Amino acid sequence: MTWTTIDKDKCTECGLCRLRCPLCYYEKDGLTLSRANETCCNLCGHCVALCPAEAIVHHQLDMANFPETGRPVQFDTGDFIQFIRQRRSHRHFKDEPVPRQALETLLEACRYSPTGSNRQTVEVIVVQDRARIEMYSNHVVDHFEQTIPVIESRVEKLRAEGRAVDQITLSMMGMKETLGRIVAARRFGFEVIFHKAPAVLIFHAPETSSTPKDDCVIAVQTAMYAARTMGLETCWIGLFEFAANTYPPLVEALALPEGHRVYAVMIAGYPALKFLRMVDRKPIAARWE
Repeated sequence: MTWTTIDKDKCTECGLCRLRCPLCYYEKDGLTLSRANETCCNLCGHCVALCPAEAIVHHQLDMANFPETGRPVQFDTGDFIQFIRQRRSHRHFKDEPVPRQALETLLEACRYSPTGSNRQTVEVIVVQDRARIEMYSNHVVDHFEQTIPVIESRVEKLRAEGRAVDQITLSMMGMKETLGRIVAARRFGFEVIFHKAPAVLIFHAPETSSTPKDDCVIAVQTAMYAARTMGLETCWIGLFEFAANTYPPLVEALALPEGHRVYAVMIAGYPALKFLRMVDRKPIAARWE
């Protein structure tokens, strides 16, 4: 059975559905017919969105969630670039919880961010419980504390055997000082993983998805810009991602669905600092062909 049906009383045979998706729509005897199913349709919804006669019904999608686009939203390009430039990585937050409704709005923004092959497999763990945030943070620092001597031992062994140190180990050695500072900071009572943020969002997806890392990164960036419209600020937390997929106690605590990995993490809250200026950045190196 086809996933879509065409109301012949409404259809004007404009051919837009066939043009956009020739795998799912075809012409026979002057009529447009549908053969949409799991072999050709990835649930993008473009056929429904394009149809000027509202003749197509997609039985795998919520037809009530296809509102008219209406007047195109207009953004001044300069204002938009300024909005991007005003975003900073915030690590100091007010001691004020983020309302659940605001976090749900961020998730709604992520819902509509693009995914590879429209797989829509991104999932999010939203953490607001202070004790749980602290527990996750401690797991990360524990991992780093245990990793430093392992790195040093591996380098010593390779050099003693006259073997070259592999690139991964060299990269880890480059992080050793950073990891050491994080471990030391905890001893002095600092929380340097999540920076005492009131909300942590952990994005994960199946490893077998089309582009899981890209999907989660795009979702986080979408959430970050949406957050700014509500007075919230954010920061990427790459150190957590590193530990979340390799440190068994943390892997167990996260309890991700089987086959999932953490691909992106962000913190959010109401900023305690106000930046008065945008900052300089190196120009993008580009090659024109």
